[in-house]
Amino acid sequence: MMESFQRCLFLMLLVPGLQPALGADDCPIEIDPPAVVVKYGDPVSVNCTVFTEHVGMGWVAKQNPVPNQPGVQSLLWTVENLTVWDINPQCFANFKGVPQCLRKVSVTVYNTPDSVSIRFENHTGPLVEGRQYRLVCEVQNVAPVQNLRVKWYKGIEVVDITLYPGESKTPVNVSSTLLITPNRTDDGAQYKCVAELQLGPGGPQPPPKVESELFNITVHYKPNITSVPSIVPVIRGYSEVLQCTAEGHPPPTINWLFKGKRVATNGTYSVSGTADRVGNYTCIARNSEGHSAREVLVVLKEDYLPLIAGLVAVAVVVILVIFTMIFCIYYKSTKMGHYNLKDRKPCTQNGNVAQNGRDSTFPMKVLSIWV
Repeated sequence: MMESFQRCLFLMLLVPGLQPALGADDCPIEIDPPAVVVKYGDPVSVNCTVFTEHVGMGWVAKQNPVPNQPGVQSLLWTVENLTVWDINPQCFANFKGVPQCLRKVSVTVYNTPDSVSIRFENHTGPLVEGRQYRLVCEVQNVAPVQNLRVKWYKGIEVVDITLYPGESKTPVNVSSTLLITPNRTDDGAQYKCVAELQLGPGGPQPPPKVESELFNITVHYKPNITSVPSIVPVIRGYSEVLQCTAEGHPPPTINWLFKGKRVATNGTYSVSGTADRVGNYTCIARNSEGHSAREVLVVLKEDYLPLIAGLVAVAVVVILVIFTMIFCIYYKSTKMGHYNLKDRKPCTQNGNVAQNGRDSTFPMKVLSIWV
């Protein structure tokens, strides 16, 4: 109310006898551009044109006003360094015998945040799996707040957006919160918040924004044993290695227990194949967030390989002996005959048997063969 009165008084001082202003629909004034978006401290200029005869025109503004100028059809309002948030400039025109008319210019003065940062609310240090925490994004000196969007990112994914109602034109400090309940897969995750001013089609494109630094989180969680068998056989006289691995943050310590006593201070233990070393072994993984345990039953197994090898060797020998006997009997009965040289007459063929191409005078008898 006071502002309108001051503006009216200013116009009346410029033009004596000034009548009340015409309505916006009846005012023969054109503004170019009708709306501007300007960053605080930057230059701005708007042109005003009157289409009918008048006795003077000018600009009302809180910075660089232009007094009544007769004899001109257009008049430029310009500012080299805009430093007024609620500038609200208006072009006016005075006419003979009719009321003065005014045309307003929509000016949005903005300021990108001086800083954007992330912190935990009432917490420092690592997070614990399964607990809820509140991340706070602080935005300093931003205007206008009703055009502000604060976007939360986890990695490259937008996980939340905060809007701010109101009609404030001057810079303010605001904050946005994000509730998180981390698990072990979030260890090392990166968060950031981005303050973005959505100033419409007349504003800068892409919209101006300020990002926080990446905010890394560390999540502590109790160990989880990932690899251990339930039963391990050990051959008598030999040894077997028990292996236990676990995931956890901080990295867990791993111990092997046997009959209530610790037998190894790491994930590896070599158990011998003797009767006094069989039974239940327990792997325990422990860190600052808790512990987990897994039992392994070690059983003794006899080594039957030498016995099997001996039996196989005996069987081979027996088979060879049997085969040899069968072969000898078969050969004797099918390949060998009985020969008798008694009372046999010499061969009558030429009376002699040729030997080496010569006749022999040595009498020979034909051998009789019977089977």
